[in-house]
Amino acid sequence: MPEGLPNSLRLNGQLLQQPELAAATGHFPESDSLIASVNEFLRLWFDDDDSIDQQTSGSTGQPKLIRLSKQAMVNSAAMTNSFFQLEKAHQALLCLSPEYIAGKMMIVRAMLSGMNLLTSTVGSNPLAECVRPIDFAAMVPLQVSTILKHDPDKLSLVSKLIIGGSAIDARLEALLQHQQTKCWHTYGMTETISHIALRKVNGDDRSDRFSPLDNIRLSTDSRQCLVIDAPALHNETLITNDLVELRNDGSFRMLGRVDDVIVSAGHKIHPLLLEKKISPLLPYPFVISSVPHPEAGSETVLVIGHTYGIGELFALWKALEEKLSPVEMPRRIAFIEQIPSLPGEKTDRNAVRKLLLQHLSKNLTEHT
Repeated sequence: MPEGLPNSLRLNGQLLQQPELAAATGHFPESDSLIASVNEFLRLWFDDDDSIDQQTSGSTGQPKLIRLSKQAMVNSAAMTNSFFQLEKAHQALLCLSPEYIAGKMMIVRAMLSGMNLLTSTVGSNPLAECVRPIDFAAMVPLQVSTILKHDPDKLSLVSKLIIGGSAIDARLEALLQHQQTKCWHTYGMTETISHIALRKVNGDDRSDRFSPLDNIRLSTDSRQCLVIDAPALHNETLITNDLVELRNDGSFRMLGRVDDVIVSAGHKIHPLLLEKKISPLLPYPFVISSVPHPEAGSETVLVIGHTYGIGELFALWKALEEKLSPVEMPRRIAFIEQIPSLPGEKTDRNAVRKLLLQHLSKNLTEHT
């Protein structure tokens, strides 16, 4: 193990030093998939390599393996621990798989701070069996939504909660305004070793803008896409495909991904902003996509993971007309059984477009 890295972990109340941890990794019950994943991460953490291989989520293209420096992971954990003032007396909850960077970083934060790391289910309701207060936890939006639907009072067990992996829709954000748990939305990716910016979701200091952590410098390129300079995390400047509205103070508002922008009849439509606008109208999973159009270039399609009856569809269309400008209005509505997703509950927009194109091609063939 490289020198200077944290070498102890309090796991479910048991303090384990490096030799004990190394030995204990051979005795974790394999029937517990989360503990088995913790086991595998610790095995990699204590080997002689100064880096760890991590697969990206695939939200920016095909998933790929990248090398993450263990020291950079410690640096990232230190930034988070400092921001949230996490320390030895605190209880942290691990309910995300260490197969992904979010789960790995919860372990590193606990090792660095001395927090007690409690393991829970990686499923949609990680607080179902929780009875003790939690100082810090990280979840994806689906987990938070499920808790609020089935055990709304349980969320108050968590003092500080970071939510990441995908966008927080308007419906969930509205529900979180009534919770005493302090919630933040995270911005980051595997390449940045989890989040590098945070947005307060509820409370008097809530915001629609992300603010970078200390020692993170942000700028934009000629496309208006975010450029990240984080020397403590990455040796090179990271050029993203995330369109943002960046202020001089470094805070930014997400507009969407540059490769997701729909250009229709000369108008640029940002699916992420449009989805947020119409989210209160749709109780089912949905996504804004597009199909080619011979004259306009592309036309917007509202894709819903549920089938509407004629009456429901008419009511939805009227509600959309009241909410949206003529340019923003979808030209079609398509129903599919399930919205394709990537790890972390991100919508797989490429897969949605392929489904639409297949459907369009089939209809054209049937009518020729």
